[in-house]
Amino acid sequence: MTDQRYLEQPELHTKAPYRAALMTYPGNLRAALKDAQEDPKKTLFGVAQGMASVFVTKVLASTQPDFIWMDAEHAMFDRSSLYDAIQAAQHHSEGKSMVVVRIPKHDETILSTALDAGAAGIVIPHCDNAAEIKHLLNEIYYPPIGQRSFSPWTFTPGISDKSLYKGDPFNMGTSNKHIVVIAQIESVEGVKNVDEIAALEGVSALMFGPGDFMADAGLELKMGGEPHPTFAAAMGAFAGAGQKYGKPLFGAAMSMDMVPMMIQQGYRAIAVAFDMWGLSNLVHGSIAKGREYAQAAGATNGDAIPNGKAPPS
Repeated sequence: MTDQRYLEQPELHTKAPYRAALMTYPGNLRAALKDAQEDPKKTLFGVAQGMASVFVTKVLASTQPDFIWMDAEHAMFDRSSLYDAIQAAQHHSEGKSMVVVRIPKHDETILSTALDAGAAGIVIPHCDNAAEIKHLLNEIYYPPIGQRSFSPWTFTPGISDKSLYKGDPFNMGTSNKHIVVIAQIESVEGVKNVDEIAALEGVSALMFGPGDFMADAGLELKMGGEPHPTFAAAMGAFAGAGQKYGKPLFGAAMSMDMVPMMIQQGYRAIAVAFDMWGLSNLVHGSIAKGREYAQAAGATNGDAIPNGKAPPS
């Protein structure tokens, strides 16, 4: 460390190779996944956010993961909190962390909120066939690719309309080039049609939903252990489609020892932490350890309060 100004200390500058010109616009998740597809050493690692709190987002973003996956399908994000969380993630990570949002499938209001805030990835859950995805692709991309509506509230003319690309003053081109659509397969029907889904040009990555698939297939819902043959076959078809059509896989590791196998299967964006589970496990583990110490102390010293007297306050 020196007493030089910030610009004169480049070691303090966050390397954010995939950020947009403005951090209110989506980072280039498409390029990041392409680089990881070509070189597994560049696999993206992130965190899943299920606690609908902008403060939590800021804490997660301060660690500068490659991405933060916000689950607006099941977590209690409203439009305002989702919008603020997406932009907080990008600003508090200094442009390093891109945001992926899982939307409720039939909620185009949440979809437009995520896109206008600058989400770089959109997870479409419960994808059963290619036809139903095409409608949402039309809502996600601006012309000439789709028909996404342009928001006048995402820029100020002449002030916040900078772009990385020529002839793109309002960053419509930035969005079309950077945003990734991730189709989530989580039903027997979806696995049956996984090839046609993976073949769609507008789909850039695939995700599997093990819980919903097991429920739909009538299997016992469980995590870990020997997989049911039906589940194993579905995962094989899913990974095979990704490999066949050159689509990277996006998902979450229940434990860190799963990561090598996932990379081998074709996963190039892996959530390795969960905010809610991580906090619960931290508290649960600390309380359990404290009780162990208390039991050990009692076994060694007898009564916790000598001579029946309370300790001095």
